[in-house]
Amino acid sequence: MSDQNGRTLPTPANDGDRKLLADVRGHGWHVINVISEPAFSYSIGLYENYGHPEVIVFGLDLNVMHRMINAIGDQIKEGGSFDDLDESDDVLEGYNVIFRTVEMKHYPEYFGYAHWFYQGDRFPVLQCIWPDSLHRYPWHPSFNQSLAAHQPVLSDDRSWRFQAGRNRAVFTTKPVTKLGRPVLLVFHDEEGDWQFQCGTTNKQKDMQLVSLGVIFERDPTLAQVADLPEGWRASRSAVGAEWQREPMEQEEEE
Repeated sequence: MSDQNGRTLPTPANDGDRKLLADVRGHGWHVINVISEPAFSYSIGLYENYGHPEVIVFGLDLNVMHRMINAIGDQIKEGGSFDDLDESDDVLEGYNVIFRTVEMKHYPEYFGYAHWFYQGDRFPVLQCIWPDSLHRYPWHPSFNQSLAAHQPVLSDDRSWRFQAGRNRAVFTTKPVTKLGRPVLLVFHDEEGDWQFQCGTTNKQKDMQLVSLGVIFERDPTLAQVADLPEGWRASRSAVGAEWQREPMEQEEEE
């Protein structure tokens, strides 16, 4: 039996195998739900049909994780895509999630059925990671540790220290993006929004919306303020100088 790409599919041995193959052919993907500690769910077929990494979710109710993967699959089916460190607010109601690339060393433990379907480990996987009730991801120093065991992070890359994803929209100034001015002022407001300013202008006409990943690529030293609390600001005299942190002044209500 072959798929639409001409790849020879595995021979089904039981009704479960046949259901998986039918779902991948007819719907685009199949969701595997695993009752374990922690429980997890993952897709099979997203890479086969759309060239997109499969997706795994840990630690929530199986029905919730199943719906999350289907929501992700529906977006991919419509032409959307997710990459490492992308963030989305269209997967889990009321919360953002962030995606991380899964290391292949974890495949034997979690992706046995996918190994059977792909007849090997030549398929990429993204982990869809959810936050705690205060919208903090597992790498946040104040992440709810009672939840940590429910959501192992299957990526070894710890270079990204921001809670927001690379695709999170942030404000900067045109002198930063067009003239190469350094970022000397950083604001992280109470709503979680970020501003990266050069200190030469804060006029509305000079502000520009870019992704956090773009700002970070221009100046990786900004990782030093990735843990800046909401409602705080940081400033420095030059790139490489020590950051000075302080709470932002609150406007008094009349």
